Amino acid sequence: MLFLVAGILKPGVEEQLLELHNEFNEQLSQSEIKLAGLLRDKEGQRKGYLALLEAKDFDDAESFLRRSPIYRNDLYERVEVAEFNPEVGFLE
Repeated sequence: MLFLVAGILKPGVEEQLLELHNEFNEQLSQSEIKLAGLLRDKEGQRKGYLALLEAKDFDDAESFLRRSPIYRNDLYERVEVAEFNPEVGFLE
């Protein structure tokens, strides 16, 4: 199944994000991500991250989020995990 995993960052965490950059990229390279990217606000500032990933169930998708160094270091203001059922377009 396909899941959306998104996190909105707390204000003022840029320095901590830089420290976690390599660890975060390592996690992303070892997953079933189909599409992922950075979310930016109107001013172009980093606001959060969003990923569409293949997972067997909600627990598996939530586990992906909990393994994130950003999540483990409490840098997200809020997170969301939801099953994603595409209706228009497709991902390979």
